[in-house]
Amino acid sequence: MKTQFLQVVVIATLAIAGAAAAGAQAWSLTGNAGTTPGVNFLGTTDNKTLVFKTNNTGRMRITNTGVVGINTSSPVGKLNIGGSGSNLSLSSPGYVVVGNITGFNLGIDPYQIQARSNGSASSLYLNDFGGTTFIGSSSKSSTGLVANGTSYGLSGYSSNSGSTGVNGGGPADGFGVAGSGYYGTFGYSSSGGYGIYGQGASGSYGVEGYSNLSIGVYGATGNSSSYAGFFVGNVYTTGSYLGSDEKLKQNIQDFSSAMNIISQLHPKQYQYRQDGNFKQMNLPQGSHYGLIGQDVEKVLPNLVKDSKFDVMKSVQSKVFADPQNPTAQSTTSMMTRSGETIDFKALNYTELIPIMIKGMQEQQQTIESLQQTNQNLQQQINDLKQQMQSLSANKPVSSNAGYLLQNSPNPFSSNTIIRCFLPSNIHQAQLSVFSSDGKPLKTYTLSNSGMNEVTINAGSLTSGQYSYSLIIDGKVADTKTMVLMK
Repeated sequence: MKTQFLQVVVIATLAIAGAAAAGAQAWSLTGNAGTTPGVNFLGTTDNKTLVFKTNNTGRMRITNTGVVGINTSSPVGKLNIGGSGSNLSLSSPGYVVVGNITGFNLGIDPYQIQARSNGSASSLYLNDFGGTTFIGSSSKSSTGLVANGTSYGLSGYSSNSGSTGVNGGGPADGFGVAGSGYYGTFGYSSSGGYGIYGQGASGSYGVEGYSNLSIGVYGATGNSSSYAGFFVGNVYTTGSYLGSDEKLKQNIQDFSSAMNIISQLHPKQYQYRQDGNFKQMNLPQGSHYGLIGQDVEKVLPNLVKDSKFDVMKSVQSKVFADPQNPTAQSTTSMMTRSGETIDFKALNYTELIPIMIKGMQEQQQTIESLQQTNQNLQQQINDLKQQMQSLSANKPVSSNAGYLLQNSPNPFSSNTIIRCFLPSNIHQAQLSVFSSDGKPLKTYTLSNSGMNEVTINAGSLTSGQYSYSLIIDGKVADTKTMVLMK
């Protein structure tokens, strides 16, 4: 009886359990219908981790605190992908793939993020629809951003007028933008603007260049009508050199008539204009001395250059006052072209220096020639004084030797007269005229003893200095000089 009772209890228990199991919701391998969100779910109701397996190996789990781990048994963070997945390349997927691997997609591994297009590199856009993107932190790394590319390491662009393509900010004693490489910083403008624009305030520098081994700032232009550097205002330097080596030059030759060039230049005293758009050129104030470009161009056109100044206008631009704070923007005033220009002529004063030096040399030659002439004239005066003193003392001048008197007039422009004395005991006498380099030009035969007189006609002679000698019996008895000025 007792045994039959136990059998009835077991049968009843199994029937109740089967009925309960038949009434419970189960997840089918082919899907479920009639589920209610918030009521039906896949997971645990106790404080346990939910584990997903394939091939009886744990692949993913959701911990009891809601942390999701893939290929890791101890995930951290809301999503943690662990394990040893393939490193990212243009062909291998990496740890995370967003998009179609045969089309445009984004791949991620522990070291890099790469935008791809079916095995080729593609563009990666960050905040394409606006907003500020910050990379790096000054408290974590000495370098906030390192950009490396085959053409451009970093390229900045902004489509808004008056805006900034690349804006760098730093502490008061740091750098807003620092570059390193063959070109530390490279700027380019295709629209006639600025490749690099630097603006300083409160006594700071707009642009500073320094090199401990090479050139601090290098400027060049491929346009001969433009300038490698244009400075509006005074320029100060502790040293200045221009290339002057012989190997840099060709067709080297002397030039003359520098005094003729200088005589055609007309130095002026003037003041620079400060009105209207001329004020933007920051021309020097006060009284100045110099030449007028249009006047010099008539004499030395190769020293005058047609130039132009682009009139500027002020535009407002937004910049970050504090790079750590995306809302700390400030408005600054930047200068950009207005479309107007001031055409003017620029003068190369440096190349006037050799002309002035040559003029001084020519002037010195003239001075030395005149000094020699004065010495000769003084000697003639002294000789005449001696003769006059002898005559006044009734002492006859020695008649045993021949001598010359200075030609008169001297200098002369058309004709001049040369007087000479011949003693009575001579056989043959001549008066010869020589060029400054000693070449004989004219010879006159003298036949009378006593004082002779010869007239020299300047018609066939050129301006310059000449000498004339008295030759008695084949020997030079006396020589003097004269100057012809036409």
